[in-house]
Order: sequence, then structure tokens, then C-alpha cells
Amino acid sequence: MLILKNLFRRKIRTTLSVLGVAIGIAAIIAFNAVAGGFKDGLNAYASQTGAHLMVLARDVPASEYSRVSAEELRAISTMPGVHQGAGTAFYVARASGLPALFLFGRDPNELPIRRYRNSDLQGRLLETDGEIMLGYVAAEKMKKKLGEDVELFDGRKFRLVGVYTVGIPWENVGAVVTVRVIQEKLRMGDAVQLGMVYLKDPRERDAVKARIERTYPNLIAVPSEEFAGNFENLQYIDWFVWVVSLIAVIVGGLGVLNTMLMTVSERTREIGTLRAVGWSCLRVMGLILSEGVLISVIGGATGLLVGWGGAEILIRWAPRGFLRTTYSPQMFLEAMAIALALGIVGALYPSYRASRLSPIEALKYE
Repeated sequence: MLILKNLFRRKIRTTLSVLGVAIGIAAIIAFNAVAGGFKDGLNAYASQTGAHLMVLARDVPASEYSRVSAEELRAISTMPGVHQGAGTAFYVARASGLPALFLFGRDPNELPIRRYRNSDLQGRLLETDGEIMLGYVAAEKMKKKLGEDVELFDGRKFRLVGVYTVGIPWENVGAVVTVRVIQEKLRMGDAVQLGMVYLKDPRERDAVKARIERTYPNLIAVPSEEFAGNFENLQYIDWFVWVVSLIAVIVGGLGVLNTMLMTVSERTREIGTLRAVGWSCLRVMGLILSEGVLISVIGGATGLLVGWGGAEILIRWAPRGFLRTTYSPQMFLEAMAIALALGIVGALYPSYRASRLSPIEALKYE
């Protein structure tokens, strides 16, 4: 009760300190939720293709810079334990009604295109280079119906033969064309950006992965569920998120420090009285520390709610399907641990200063 009474002596100051911590924690939650959602979406996309391994060029910052030759992919397809090796390519095109249209290149005769054949498919799967399939969100935004033409690449027309729905939101804002269309647009020859490897027995994945990388040192084979963890540009996103969050957290910590220093200064006589009636240095230090920690815990809990709400609002403001959020107990625990650390660090010096006050000098303080 004494701790709460002390904090509410200066309601505005305490509230501002709580808000400072809350903003820092909210930034951590919101930014990490959106960044984590993006990476989880990539991993889910790779896994839902049904492929067991993704093969791409080693040490590339992103998949669009990867090149796997047709010869390499054919050789991988004949390796022991491999059922099929399929190639894919990506491109981002301009389209009316959308800020961007994600194009996925598929070979009509290979396994990856089969994932679009489900109960929600309208029309049929594409068969030729002049055809296109749209995700249902893209079809709605572009106001296209089956049988109509879709113009891409400055006027090239594709006949819409299918409208698909899959479990990855941002893929529903995309389109599927044959891989040859993207190869021609990017002047890739017969190379692809990614090779999808389907195994006869999933238990042989580690052995096949090792065989691919041993045979082709320029390539790396990645388990589908770990696909997003191999790109340098996604690591830059993580660093950016943490740098921005760190700045916000530091501002919150300085707020706690300032509040506790002013608290000690204003309560010098009170602290002197407590020391005079028998309070030990450690007990005084514990009192001030507890006040700082309580500010940070309240701010941290508030930040968790604000961060969650802010992230959900952000993805609703974004064009439908482009963003998603991912939360985990570890994310919330780490955020609260940071809030607790802020309270301890911010109140440590003020509490030490309070504990070192001489009772006689403190009682003389005006």
C-alpha cells in the first residue's frame, strides 16, 4: 500500500512514465508480430506446396536472386530417394486494383500446381502459357471473371481459366502463370529461382539434403518449414524491428529513471525520517526499487495490450491478405522481462542514492 500511495502522489508524472514503458513494449510486440507473421507465412507457403526440400543458390539475400539451372534440377530429380524435382519462379507485376500482383510460376505438369485443385477452385488449372489463375482476393480487386483477359507486362493478355483459394492470405492476392512466362520476363533461360524436391520417403530428407549439397556446393537444400530463415534480407528486417524497439524502450527507461530521481529528491525528508526510525539502507533501497519495478510492470502489461491492438489494426489497414500477425508466449514473456529490466535499471541508481542519504542531513533538507 505504501508503494502505491507514493506513486499516486504525482499521478501525471507516474502516468507518463507508465506510458513511456508501454510504448516501448508495444513497439516490440507490434513489430515482432507483423515480422513474425510474414516469415511464418513464407514457411507455411513452402510447406503447403507439399515439397520436402527447397533448393536455391547458396548465400543469396532473397529467393528472387537465386538461380537453379534446368540441368541441376533434372539431376536432383534422378537422385536416390527423390520422387520429383519441380521448378518455380516469382515476379511482382503491376495490376489495376492492386498495389502489386504476386506471380507464381508453375509447370502445369509438375506437382506444385496440384495444391490449387481443391473444393474452392473455380474453373480449372492452367495448361498453357497464355492462361492465368487468380487468387480469389486478386480476382475481386481486379474485378475479373472466368474467361476474361488479364493484361500484364504492358499489354500482354492472359485468359483467366481459374480462381483459387488457399490457406496463405498473401497468396490469395496473387496469380499463377506457367514458369516459362516468368523465365521469359526475367530472361532466365531455362533456370528457375527455386527447386521443390518431393521425396519418396520423408524420413530420408536429411540424407537427400546432404547429397544435394555435396554434389552441388553452389546450392543449399532447406527443409520447407525453415524456408524463411535462410534469407539475409529477412534478417535485416529482424534487426530493424529490434533497433526501433530498442530506441522506444530506452526512452521508456529514461522516463523511469527521471521519475525515480525526482521522487527521491522530493522525498528526501521522508526518507530521512524512515532511516531515523530504524529503516535499513537495504529496506529503503527496496522501497524505491519496488516503485520503479511497479511502474514498469504496469507499463509492460499496458504495452502488451496496446501492441496487440496496434498490430491487429495495422494488418486491417493494409490491403487484404498482404500482412498477417503471429504471436507466441515467448514473445510476451520476453517483452515483460524487458519491462521488468527497465524498472530495475531505471530505479537502481535512484534507490542507491536514497539508501545512502544520511538521516541527519536528510532531516535538515528543505
